[in-house]
Amino acid sequence: MKKRVAVLLADGFEEGEAIIFIDIMRRLDIYVDVLSCMDTTILTTYFGTHISADDTLINKAHLIYDAVMMPGGPKGTDNLSANSDVITFIKKHIATGKYICALCSSSAKVLAAHGLLEGRNYTTGGGLENKFQDGNFIDKKVVVDNNFISGKGLGVSFEFAFTVAKHLLADDQDKVNRQVDHIYFEHWPLSN
Repeated sequence: MKKRVAVLLADGFEEGEAIIFIDIMRRLDIYVDVLSCMDTTILTTYFGTHISADDTLINKAHLIYDAVMMPGGPKGTDNLSANSDVITFIKKHIATGKYICALCSSSAKVLAAHGLLEGRNYTTGGGLENKFQDGNFIDKKVVVDNNFISGKGLGVSFEFAFTVAKHLLADDQDKVNRQVDHIYFEHWPLSN
């Protein structure tokens, strides 16, 4: 059965982090729902690009995905963090043991800010680890703590995406490795 991932976006999200992740998932035949956590599917990114989501979180909130991903972006993560529907959706996926995947500031400003890390190891960008009490910051590119996967920022977007894919496609690592080779990604597997 095809794995399913929800990518949660709000105005101000870091477009590079989101697009690289979505691209890698779809290359690997992982179903992706790009969900707007705003009132409309038309979103404005951190750098002012307009991007259309597949649907809104409200319309898909009843579903359970294999993974939930959030990119960074200062305003984007503020918008995600302030949205109670986002927090409820994440909590539901934590309770069911699904993968929670946070890139850049989303691990601190969404997960740690709401106590959702519950002491788990994580990484984040921009020195945000000093602003929140929840979680155990590890200064690495990508950190995996059971079903929580976090990445430092845009510069490790490929490493982050392939780490998520490796866990979602645990029974088909050849498929992951073929895509690594296909896009000429030389930094896999991670050695940090």
